[in-house]
Amino acid sequence: MNKEQIENLTQHWINTLGTQSPEQVVNLYTDDAILIPTVSNEIRESKEAKLNYFETFLQKKPKANIIESTVTLNADGATHTGKYVFNLETDQGEKSVTCRFTFQFKQIENGEWKITHHHSSLNPEN
Repeated sequence: MNKEQIENLTQHWINTLGTQSPEQVVNLYTDDAILIPTVSNEIRESKEAKLNYFETFLQKKPKANIIESTVTLNADGATHTGKYVFNLETDQGEKSVTCRFTFQFKQIENGEWKITHHHSSLNPEN
């Protein structure tokens, strides 16, 4: 796995948000992956908790664009960190927010790459 392939995994996550399917998004994570989400104070550790978060988050019809990032490869996976801008639908219209992100990816037994840890938070200046 190289840096471009890891960037593509994150882009696949962004594209999957567009399906509006919480199940498809959560299937990108290992069952025991940790999600520290952007718009919730609750850390999501179980598959059910992640589903619950994305059921709510996807109602905002998120669209994201990565504006800067770095990939670090290691022996058992990779970490992708950076910033993305989310465009979200709200009651007041579309809102853009800049967020910081960290994705950790690992190849599982069947050869598929999955998210094992995901942290997303608003930029302090938001």
